Amino acid sequence: MPPTTRRRPATRKGRPTLTRELIAERALHLAGAEGFPAITMRRLAADLGVTVRALYNYVEDRQEVVELATQLLMSYWQLPELNVDRWEDSVRAYCAQMRSLYRRFPRALLVSLDEDVRPRGVHPARLRNPDAFLGLLRGIGLSPLDAVRVHTELGLKLFGFALLIDYRDADVSPVPEQWLTAQPDLHVPHLAEALRTAKPTPDEFFDHIVGTLILAIKACLPTS
Repeated sequence: MPPTTRRRPATRKGRPTLTRELIAERALHLAGAEGFPAITMRRLAADLGVTVRALYNYVEDRQEVVELATQLLMSYWQLPELNVDRWEDSVRAYCAQMRSLYRRFPRALLVSLDEDVRPRGVHPARLRNPDAFLGLLRGIGLSPLDAVRVHTELGLKLFGFALLIDYRDADVSPVPEQWLTAQPDLHVPHLAEALRTAKPTPDEFFDHIVGTLILAIKACLPTS
């Protein structure tokens, strides 16, 4: 009979067996909720119920943990079908996928500000997906410069929306109402009017943002 291969048990003493994948998953969820600065080897070890020394049996250092977490984050970024014949639907689907990912791990989006990820830590999806979106824009007739401008605008809008609206579960008011009530003698009639105005839901506002992006794309299309 052929020799049997011993498999690592899925759990040990009631806890999942430590693996690089488990370390990356826990680090990503921690970064998504609290930001990458919250990730320390001591914190990870405590959360996983192991010793710090045990972590070093699987990863080289904290830098590798950060890179494993960012790779895992990007592995979740699914690319929808992008079709030049239905480019508006494709843009909406692309934005919706990005928003879905950002909502899962909002504070992890600040990795470019909090960490210095080495090129080897970049997941292929971080390159393939923007390339496909730029290809869509080029395919409908945008110039290389206009395609880059639209791609940058998309990133800024979705990044800001994820952090300022979705993550904070905030409305789209220019300022919190408490700021005005705390200074009743301050004459700011336009802010007061804005606060009295019915607000769109986050989903409605997201659709508006994507709509303005589509209008920007149309403005760049070559005229027939």
